[in-house]
Amino acid sequence: MFATLLARQGIVETGEVANLLGIYAVATSEVDNEEGMILGCWAAMIRDVAEQQRKAARG
Repeated sequence: MFATLLARQGIVETGEVANLLGIYAVATSEVDNEEGMILGCWAAMIRDVAEQQRKAARG
């Protein structure tokens, strides 16, 4: 939800939030694997939303 709100305000694209969260997930998994997996799942869900938004924008 926060990624969509940021994208609507023109602050950052949803796909970029997904990429950054994915990087953070990898770094976090080095310390806490379970937490990293949760963050990775969130990143994947946001990436799916970004893809749906790109498809909708194309028509």
